[in-house]
Amino acid sequence: MERLRAASWEGVIGIDELVAQGVPERTAYRRTQEDGPWQLLAPATFLLSNGEPTYRQLEIAALVYAGEGAVITGIGGARHHGIRAGDDPSTVHVLIDEPRRVLSTSRIIVERTRRLPRPVTRDGLAVAPLVRCLTDGTRRIKDLAVIAAVLSEAVRRRMALAAALRRELDAGCRKGSAAPRRVLQAVDDGVWSAAEYEAREFWKAWDDLPEIEWNVRICDEAGRFLAIADGVVRELGFVWQIDSVEHHFATPEQVEETLAYQRRLRAAGLHVLSTRPAQLRGDATGLHADVLDALATAALLPSPRVRYEPPRTTT
Repeated sequence: MERLRAASWEGVIGIDELVAQGVPERTAYRRTQEDGPWQLLAPATFLLSNGEPTYRQLEIAALVYAGEGAVITGIGGARHHGIRAGDDPSTVHVLIDEPRRVLSTSRIIVERTRRLPRPVTRDGLAVAPLVRCLTDGTRRIKDLAVIAAVLSEAVRRRMALAAALRRELDAGCRKGSAAPRRVLQAVDDGVWSAAEYEAREFWKAWDDLPEIEWNVRICDEAGRFLAIADGVVRELGFVWQIDSVEHHFATPEQVEETLAYQRRLRAAGLHVLSTRPAQLRGDATGLHADVLDALATAALLPSPRVRYEPPRTTT
């Protein structure tokens, strides 16, 4: 058994290697039967234990099963590049060269492509470049807010350019590309998170709301930094703060920083409206009325004593 484990890749091994190690094919499959010591992770791809495989073992199994030249992509691949946003994947998405024929399984998505990327090694695995991982992954996600979380993280952290993502969408499969294209427009407008994407969609849905800018840097008259405002209507001195739990209320320190942020802006003469993401989803009409009231109040106040810097460029 030690010899087999040494020949495996972290406990994962293909049937050809098992046979080469002296295990008859019939014996290998018999050991995967109910209550057997091994299990099949994919056709002809074995795990030398019967416990729940780790996600890494599934990734290895996908590469072993898909064969020569296979590359991990999608959100799982993006994780290896350091992307944290989005739900952890339950399946492994791999790319193979278009002429080859390998079927997908319940836990492994095998996609044939004429544009097989040159892999990079991440955590000892063959992984597609980040831009390809992101576009392949988001083409398969239905929730626009999740797509926004993933793409905006990559752009905000300067891990990928929005222009490079658009070029990859243009060059690749068009199926499923409409949603990430739509989200990239929001990212171009300065949106940095899923909550801000939902806020932007809400704002655009009402014809009576003025133009708003996203993630604008605000300084006082002397040029001292005050804050980066989620949304700003400059001509009215109005700031819209999206109070997502992740960024504002996850810890006592974040709560205090959020309150200090509001005090700094109000002391400079800006009018601040705070909104929870739940209001965007559950009470659009009521929130619309709140926004109109806040805008009207802001219009009555003296001009704020601040300087604005342009929204961050993402292209």
